[in-house]
Amino acid sequence: MPATPSTLSTRLQALVKGPQFVWWLGHLTMLLCTAFYIPYWATFNSKAGAHWYSRAFLGAVVSYGVVVYKSFPQIKFEAQFLQSMLVEENVQYFLMAIFWWRSTPMIAPLIPYAVFAFFNAINYTRTTILPAFFPAGSTDPKASHAAGLSRKIQTWSEKNHGPAMALVAYVEVIGVMGSLILGAITFQSSFLSPIVYANFLRFRYFFSIHTRNAFAVIRARLDAKVVGNPSVHPQVLKAYEIARGAITRFGMAAVQQPAAPAQ
Repeated sequence: MPATPSTLSTRLQALVKGPQFVWWLGHLTMLLCTAFYIPYWATFNSKAGAHWYSRAFLGAVVSYGVVVYKSFPQIKFEAQFLQSMLVEENVQYFLMAIFWWRSTPMIAPLIPYAVFAFFNAINYTRTTILPAFFPAGSTDPKASHAAGLSRKIQTWSEKNHGPAMALVAYVEVIGVMGSLILGAITFQSSFLSPIVYANFLRFRYFFSIHTRNAFAVIRARLDAKVVGNPSVHPQVLKAYEIARGAITRFGMAAVQQPAAPAQ
């Protein structure tokens, strides 16, 4: 005999007990608190909205914490394990979320996390929330509308995910790092912040093709404006080439680091 269909109450109880539901709530918290913080930032009153900024990143800490816990349920205090754990992408974002949570409020760091949260939240809604209310085979007339909405979400997500990740890469490379450098120069944030974030960026360079593309495009545009430009002073050109080489070596160090030893 076919299994008796579960009730809505049973499905919802099973839904909220899972760690993925907590993960989803963390993303929703990031999105809602970012939306509440933006008006304060837009009116040059970031300090008054600092509580929304902190709560947004607390949501990110929760959501990425769930992912890290599921990926590494048992922590081993061994060098090889810790090294493999610390270079994992979600661990990097988890650690940076903690860093931003306790940092001076800025709009730029919120953007990548909010974009990630948006895509994760809508896809979880499509694959889990909607089926909980309208399971496959449901006779509810609204089920067909839910199925149509699910297909629209999937199509939109697949179409826009790539461009959104490319946007995130540019924000991380230019927006966030630029904000940190400016904050350090104007004494509005710690001088250590750009150093901490530079280490994060070089790992992003290793893991993300979008980040590598962003760096390549930025370098090409700067080269076009500086290298071979007769109006640029030779000392400026030399300083640019030294800085470009140092940044390249710093980034490539992370690419070589995770390589497996020869057998």
